[in-house]
Amino acid sequence: MSLKMKNFSFITGIVLLFFILRGAGSFAGAPEGFSGFGQSTDISPDDSELVFSYFHGDDAALYTVPVSGGEAELLAKPDEGKSYINPKFSPDGDKIVFVEQWEEGEKEQKRRYSQLRIVDRTDQTVEILMNTRDYITEAAFSPDGELLYFLKAGVYKNYSPITSERPHDFDMFRMDLKTKEIEQLTSKKAYSMSSLELSSDGDRLMYKTYGNRDQLVLRSLKNGKEETIVPAGDFASKEPIISSPTLSPDGEHAVFSDVAATDENGTFVYEGFRMDLDTRQAEQITSFHEHVSSPVFFHKQDKLIVTINKNFAGADPEYSYWQISADGEERNRITIAMPEE
Repeated sequence: MSLKMKNFSFITGIVLLFFILRGAGSFAGAPEGFSGFGQSTDISPDDSELVFSYFHGDDAALYTVPVSGGEAELLAKPDEGKSYINPKFSPDGDKIVFVEQWEEGEKEQKRRYSQLRIVDRTDQTVEILMNTRDYITEAAFSPDGELLYFLKAGVYKNYSPITSERPHDFDMFRMDLKTKEIEQLTSKKAYSMSSLELSSDGDRLMYKTYGNRDQLVLRSLKNGKEETIVPAGDFASKEPIISSPTLSPDGEHAVFSDVAATDENGTFVYEGFRMDLDTRQAEQITSFHEHVSSPVFFHKQDKLIVTINKNFAGADPEYSYWQISADGEERNRITIAMPEE
């Protein structure tokens, strides 16, 4: 084998190994037998509540808790064998949209499905928005609360025998919540799309995708034009490896997690980075020396909530939620007491 081919094989192997370890994403399920906090959270419009998933033996229910911590309250519990994940508050705080996820089949023949549901907190009902057998990963409300944007994968498979199955062939859709009419906005069949967010003025949305490298896309909702952004910064991986980006309320910055260092075992250590959308320059704002992910901005305060995983390279994640200042200089753990089952 030539030196060139050896180098190519080595690099390919490293990339594939990284994606195996990387594991946790907006559409990743919990490992078998897992109990504990889920990865993604959201903050109510008045900054008073946090909504999150909590897994009990693989089945995740939704809970709310004051953003300062305290006693969690059950919001919605799924049927056995299903999980409620990736919750998002409506702009008025009265509703929460989320993804219901489950598997069917035996062992190697198992297939994962998901659909959109919504909780109405006023009348305490849970409604199915799309009764399909597709794979929907996440959704986000328009600022007026009348529309729902969501990502749907065309297939759930692995493209390599050494990687786990994941959703691929993504496109973006929009639902009118009054009529339930659905419009397909893209025809990309993208390898990956995630972290869908709308700007507070409703003029554009942001998502993460992969095109030879990780990148952010800003899409105009007026004409559909897209702007691709590759952050510049001091990343230990050299090229950015972006995780769970989010837009600031003023639309001037994006915060995401990326590789800041490697630990003694060579595992990537993710920290929070804040990027100016005009200059595209990103600066590290956290120093947890753990795996930082899923940043969420407060609406009326210059703060965020981030998720910390103390067992990123292990079989089971160990998530906790932290409040941090926008510059990362202040941080406080959110202590949550879960109700007994």
